Amino acid sequence: MVSIRISVSVPEAKFVGKKWLDEIAMKQRQQVVPKLKHLFEQTVFGWSRKPNFGWVQTRTGDEISVMMYPEGAAADTWALVSSGAPGHVIVPKRSGGFLRFKPGYRAATTPGKLQSRRAYRSGPTVGAAIVNHPGFTAREFPKLIADEFEETYAGEMQDAINIAARS
Repeated sequence: MVSIRISVSVPEAKFVGKKWLDEIAMKQRQQVVPKLKHLFEQTVFGWSRKPNFGWVQTRTGDEISVMMYPEGAAADTWALVSSGAPGHVIVPKRSGGFLRFKPGYRAATTPGKLQSRRAYRSGPTVGAAIVNHPGFTAREFPKLIADEFEETYAGEMQDAINIAARS
């Protein structure tokens, strides 16, 4: 599964009370999850079939983390686009079938960018018995999201720790 895990380390247990941890965890759910989900949704903005994005929060003695991941019918597509694909042969699903497609294509995503757009196909419809697909570069969505969100997350979690410490 392609996902992203964001964590906050908390001080030693002898300095931390349940109320304090609850406040940090609540801040993570209320502030961080919606912002992180928004970044995930940017990656599929122009897609016609989009995955949903689920999340789970985990708490241990010294860490509170959120993991967000694609789910639903298009989750495999998101994982494939994120991971990239080498060149490969495409054949019709039915024996003796024919592939039909428009040769002009603009992808919905671009390597190194979170924001996607509508994919675009152009040109006359052509047919072929097989197609040698050139493959495509990995979009590395989890890395882009982590890079984009790291500073925001660190600041918000430090604010939560400071607020909880004053309580």
